[in-house]
Parts: sequence; structure tokens; C-alpha cells
Amino acid sequence: KPRYTLIKGRYWIHNPDKPRQGPQPDGDTVSFEPDSIDLVRNLPRFSGRAPDIRTGGRINVRYEGIDALETHFNNTHQDLNFANKAREFNLAQLGFTNVKFFPDSPNVVQSVDANPLPGYVIANGIEANGRLLGLVYAGATNRADGEKVFVTNAILDDSVNAKLVEAGLVYVEPYDTMPISLVKHLRTRVHAARNANTELWASEDINMDQGSTIGNLADVQTLVLWPKLFRRLATYFDEGFSGLDQFDAWIRDDLVHRDDSLRLPSGEKGNMHDTYVIDNDTLWL
Repeated sequence: KPRYTLIKGRYWIHNPDKPRQGPQPDGDTVSFEPDSIDLVRNLPRFSGRAPDIRTGGRINVRYEGIDALETHFNNTHQDLNFANKAREFNLAQLGFTNVKFFPDSPNVVQSVDANPLPGYVIANGIEANGRLLGLVYAGATNRADGEKVFVTNAILDDSVNAKLVEAGLVYVEPYDTMPISLVKHLRTRVHAARNANTELWASEDINMDQGSTIGNLADVQTLVLWPKLFRRLATYFDEGFSGLDQFDAWIRDDLVHRDDSLRLPSGEKGNMHDTYVIDNDTLWL
């Protein structure tokens, strides 16, 4: 049965009245104003949290199935070369042109040729942070607003999500809410990009074959690694830890925000602690 809902609306990346208080788009998130906010309110809530609807009836969209390097996370960031490339590619796919960011606030849009721009989200539900989780598309569609959609591989391939994967600018994020057939299809795309050493894959520091020694926050910010793991490492070091000897226990201590469930490469449901190995202060997937 179709589990996705098509929701029409407009993408916002700029606040013309108060630019410095505008959205902060990145490689896998954008602000969206749905034509019908009720469609958003009626979506499944995977963690029980209500949608985080903001000023003007807008909600942030979290791109399902992918994870871009962080441009900004708790006053930290990952490799800005690839983080910013993913953001630029994302905004271009949505149709935004001549996007300029404030020099002293490099995550806030100072100006853009046109904003907002029309588009639609094929939404799966509301995720744990209250964001709209789904596949993102620019422009118009002949489908009806609120239509239930059975997402095929072809529909997935047309999404901005999949195009970011093909461009080698994002990791595949194994949400266990996404149908396994679509996860496997995204993985074929990421395998192709990885095997071709496209963009970030040529510079990846941590994977199943290669580990890196991490002693502090400064170390982890220099590495190209899976953003979901980076966010936990950044939070861990921000709490005052040094080295990785307590990282695994710290992860397992919080089943909601740290050791949350995910889908392993085998398709089995696992937890965050299943995805890495630590030997002294060296970590690999």
C-alpha cells in the first residue's frame, strides 16, 4: 500500500523582511511552506512528536534516506568543502539562483534572485525532531495535493535526495522508516559514486577499511565521515570528554538521542552502537 503523501507548497531559504533571522538551508534540509498544513498534521509521527510548524506555517524538511556533511551543528562543522558543495547543489536543484550568504553569518542567506520557489514533498511522516521527512522535488506536478503515492525506484531517482547521492555529496542514511527496496536502490547509487571516487568518497577518512585516531573535537572536525556519527562525537566532546575510551558507554546510555535504532547493511534492525568499532582512540565503521 502507498505509505507516502504528496504535499505541494513552496521552498523558503530567505527572509526578505529580516534577512539575518532567515532560514539556514544545508545539504539535506530546507524550509517548506505547504499549501495545506493539515496534510502535514495528519502524517504519521514516528516518535510521537508533533510537527514543528514555524512562523508563516513553514516546517523544515529532512531529506529522507540521505545525510550531508554538517555546515553547522552546535557551533561545529565538518569539512566545509563538501558540506557547502552539498548545500549549493541542493539549492540549485530546487531552482534557487545567485544565492549569497552573509560573510559574518555564513549559514544565513543574505540575498537570492527569487524566493520562495514552488515544489512538493513526497512525505513519509514526521521524524523525531518534528521535521517533515520525505523526498524533495522542485516545480509542479500533475498529481493532486494530498495524493497517496507508492514510491517506485523511478520516482525516487527523480528526487533531489537521489541526485545528491549520485553526485557523491551525501551518505545514505539508513532510516528504518524507509521501505527496504528503496534503501537498497539508494545503496546501488552510493556504491557507484563511491567506486568512482566521486566528490567526498575520494576523501573519506573513516569507513570499514580505514580508521582514524580521534582525541578531541578539533580532530573530528577535520575528518570526512558519516555525519550521524560526527554529530554524536561532537556532542560527546562538547560535554567535556577527551579520547574515545568512554564513547561507547556514552552512546549506549541514551536510547533516544544517541543509540537510536537504524537499519544495518544486512537489513536487520540495529542501533547506533552496532555501526562502529573502537580500538584505543581509533575509530572505524
